[in-house]
Amino acid sequence: MLDKLAYISTGLGITSIAASIATWYAEKGDDVEENAHAERSGIFIGLWPQTFFALAIVLFKLKELGHDKDVERLLKKLDKKVKEAEA
Repeated sequence: MLDKLAYISTGLGITSIAASIATWYAEKGDDVEENAHAERSGIFIGLWPQTFFALAIVLFKLKELGHDKDVERLLKKLDKKVKEAEA
């Protein structure tokens, strides 16, 4: 479970890099203010990958330390609570 979340987080980091470049390129215009806005938007999205990659590293490390079983146990408890709340 943790490894799947880590791979998703890594994918989101890579996607964020592409989205940052795409946003900057798509919002560019002839006006100086449009270009400034495009740069700010690109930089804002460009701040996301570091967070996703750091999260992926933590999740991989937790998996390596054997905490995957703890997550499965917590998910089972959560599922049980949800079913009780629905009943």
